[in-house]
Amino acid sequence: MTSTAFTTGAGGANQTIPDSDVEYWSGTATSTNGSGTFTPGQPTAAAAVALSSGQTAFAHTAGGGANNASWDPTVIVNVPSTVAAGQYTGTITHSVA
Repeated sequence: MTSTAFTTGAGGANQTIPDSDVEYWSGTATSTNGSGTFTPGQPTAAAAVALSSGQTAFAHTAGGGANNASWDPTVIVNVPSTVAAGQYTGTITHSVA
């Protein structure tokens, strides 16, 4: 998964929270279905990662057929003290490979 920067207004220097300030941790699976091993990318808060580059939320190995996992991730947006007050928007993208 990755994130865009979060912006408000015109997205100027004091209206942008960079993607490096957006953190994510997947936690453990809340449910799984199928065979194989389901491994969280970030099982604990201490393993949180910045979304400024692609990260793996979950990995699956050694299973065949239909498999799925559900989890309840945590997203943390660290707001720099230099940004203006406002409603910020951004996009977090999950992909399946």
